[in-house]
Amino acid sequence: MNPPDRLRRSADTAWRRVDDEVAVISMDANRIRLLNRIGSFLWERCEGATVHELAEAVCARYEVDAETARRDVDAFVDDLRARGLVTLEPQR
Repeated sequence: MNPPDRLRRSADTAWRRVDDEVAVISMDANRIRLLNRIGSFLWERCEGATVHELAEAVCARYEVDAETARRDVDAFVDDLRARGLVTLEPQR
């Protein structure tokens, strides 16, 4: 069995927390993505984490079941990947 892929923030992104939100700036696309409270929670923990680890963090922090957390984290990561804000790096 291969170890799970780990998330990496794209090199051309910068981010900053503003109150309960995180603003992620894509220098390459010249766009800003504002993340809500849960998106911000995930963004701050995503560097080097697996999708499974992020879903576990959501379950520990919020009242949500594992299946819902995994589905929501998958959708969040897919959105970030589509926007070029994160990549998945295979483990060796």
